[in-house]
Amino acid sequence: MPNPSITVIILTYNQRETTLACVESLIAGRRMPFNILVWDNGSNDGTLEALETAFPEVRMHCHTENLGVAGGRNAAAQLAIRDMAPTHLLFLDNDMVVEPGFVAALYAPFREALDIGQTQAKLRFMHDRQRLNDGGGCRINFMLGRTRPVGYGEIDHGQYDRIVPCISCGGAMLVRREIFEQLGGFDLTFNPFGPEDLDFSLRLQKAGYRALYAPGAVAYHAVSHTFGGGYSEDYARHKSRHWLVFLKRHAPLWQQVVFYTITAPWLFLKVLFREIRKGNPAAVRGVLQGVLRGGKAERK
Repeated sequence: MPNPSITVIILTYNQRETTLACVESLIAGRRMPFNILVWDNGSNDGTLEALETAFPEVRMHCHTENLGVAGGRNAAAQLAIRDMAPTHLLFLDNDMVVEPGFVAALYAPFREALDIGQTQAKLRFMHDRQRLNDGGGCRINFMLGRTRPVGYGEIDHGQYDRIVPCISCGGAMLVRREIFEQLGGFDLTFNPFGPEDLDFSLRLQKAGYRALYAPGAVAYHAVSHTFGGGYSEDYARHKSRHWLVFLKRHAPLWQQVVFYTITAPWLFLKVLFREIRKGNPAAVRGVLQGVLRGGKAERK
């Protein structure tokens, strides 16, 4: 297999110090060549100026508006493909700090077989570095409407240290560029946030490629949130709509039936009573809007 050309893509928005720490850990722990592209979604906190001073070798691009997660990643990938011609794209959340050799360990499984399309790192919490944030991708329960990372919250004793198939989360994920292009990147239906990463991994596997968990690649995740705070109308609308799109696309029909007939009514009543009690009827309105729009969405 020819030597890879890897571009690490990092999205940021008004998180200067967090992004500096992420880039610093990548460069300090470099064990193989790779490029870094920081895509700024319109920050005004001096992020790009600080990066230019500290890491002049890093490619930076400032966009005038926030394109969301899927939109920003797709745009950054297009720029990287055009200007850097990578064989692989590594999508890394900016609130990560990585262990030395991170990129090399994430790439290692690709050397074993040509049908490997994607790998995902092991994630631990930044505030509790022995505890797992993600020990092997995501488990999805369509009937209950839940997604949960493998090993979430467990102390890492090495119990998830085997390379195994996974449904990859997008926070620290390496993908072959040609497959990324073949699949059309992340689905903008899930903007500004949503399970665009899980959707991508499932589409990749349906196309005949494998997604693997690479536990030798370790990152520490600060688990920050950039989409406002609280259970707002917008949050409720996006969350409910995107789940229904995801369910319709990937769940077996019988699991969809269980969700719609049993789980969905219970979840709605739960949200209704909780948010009314909090004096937040806007969240209920958002859920209803999301449900109405979720059944109509097509891939973008």
